[in-house]
Amino acid sequence: MEHTDEVSDSPAPVLPLELHFFEKGSEHYVFDVRNYAILKMGKKAADVLSRMPRQSVETIESDLSDRMSSAEVRHYYLRFLEMIRDGVFSLEPVARPSRPPFSHLVLMLAGGCNMGCKYCFEKDVPIYQKANLLTRERATEALEWFFRHQEGPRAHVQLYGGEALLNYDVLTFVVERLEAWANEKEVVLTKYLITNGTLLDPERIAWLKAHDVEVQVSVDGDATTHNRLRVFKSGKPTMGVIKPNIDELVQQGARFNLRAVLTRQNADPSAVLDGLRALGTDHVSFEVVSTDDRTSAFTDNDWDGFNQKYAQLVDEPFSEWSRLTHEMQEMIVRLCSHRRVFYGCGAGVSEVTVSPDGSIYECQRIYREPYSKLSAGKSPTELDSKLQTMVDDRPVCKDCWARYLCGGGCMQQAHVGHGKDEPLPQYCAMKRTLAEASIAKIVEIRAANATNVVPKGDGSDACIAAH
Repeated sequence: MEHTDEVSDSPAPVLPLELHFFEKGSEHYVFDVRNYAILKMGKKAADVLSRMPRQSVETIESDLSDRMSSAEVRHYYLRFLEMIRDGVFSLEPVARPSRPPFSHLVLMLAGGCNMGCKYCFEKDVPIYQKANLLTRERATEALEWFFRHQEGPRAHVQLYGGEALLNYDVLTFVVERLEAWANEKEVVLTKYLITNGTLLDPERIAWLKAHDVEVQVSVDGDATTHNRLRVFKSGKPTMGVIKPNIDELVQQGARFNLRAVLTRQNADPSAVLDGLRALGTDHVSFEVVSTDDRTSAFTDNDWDGFNQKYAQLVDEPFSEWSRLTHEMQEMIVRLCSHRRVFYGCGAGVSEVTVSPDGSIYECQRIYREPYSKLSAGKSPTELDSKLQTMVDDRPVCKDCWARYLCGGGCMQQAHVGHGKDEPLPQYCAMKRTLAEASIAKIVEIRAANATNVVPKGDGSDACIAAH
């Protein structure tokens, strides 16, 4: 089709586009929900394009007659038709995906914990009140079950608790069994340990590094912030024990990150992230608390204050990749690689949790009723998940422009927050804020890369490729 500024006088069809428009500062952005195309454009162009999914060219001309001439409207209209023809924008809905492969296992090495965090979501569950350590025999049963039912070329195993390092001997046994299996079957295996950090030591850190186990240490910010709620069962503060172990992780060059839980007592995300970075790493992140402890849980006012501060945080001008929040880095890479999230965490579909007693749960946070038992021998593909995690099937999610970037949020947070499967409205607001900021940041990063402001290889070069 040759470019022309002439449009037929016959009525133009309304176009089945799914676009999201937003402004940041004086800039206008458009995002194609289906193919992740990102454009920055002037207000006149945005005024025309935003109407194309629901109005004919004649209606657009009439609607914009007080600010644009018919010639201008038709010029933009034709340009956008050409972009649709060239695949910049999509007219086709995203195809419903097949069920993702079952590839993720969360293995609870211990039900109990040596700490007594006031907001812990596990504190009232009977099977988590005692040490309740996973035995080698039960671990073998769980691994053999996973080996039988795992699908695809990749596998991910999360070593979890309670406090997983209460059961260090079984942890090493599990990792070595996993490595032998992955080598034999030629499966790409990743291993991830979540720990409170109090039971790490130089020897254990060296072993975890040698076996390429990534370590997540739960820390809630600087020492003052952290020690308010993350204490031993005796009430004694824990940062004095954890900080030397973080230093050792740094010293040995182990793969690790720090993750905070934001509560009413530490609801400023910028302050928390700065506190985490001061402990020795830029690999930091946070989550909003999900608890029935009302002294820690966010109220509506807390959520409002948090979301205001969060918007300020993610809208800060780009300086370097490491200064972006972990969630923004992930969102940017997702956008630039055109990766869609259909199932969120994948609980009960691609991932399940096995507890020390052999119960199988859809999620390590939702464990009121077992999903199944190891003894039943059934795979997740044979079980009927009670969780509605497919984003296109969830009423609140299916019409949201950010659904394929978000996946619908944490089910446990939704259940605790308002007793429903649908994500909290405040959580949705946070995710949409992050998505818009990430889209704008991609444009900013590409401009910085184009002028050689950003060093190559710092992570931001994932965005150089044009959409």
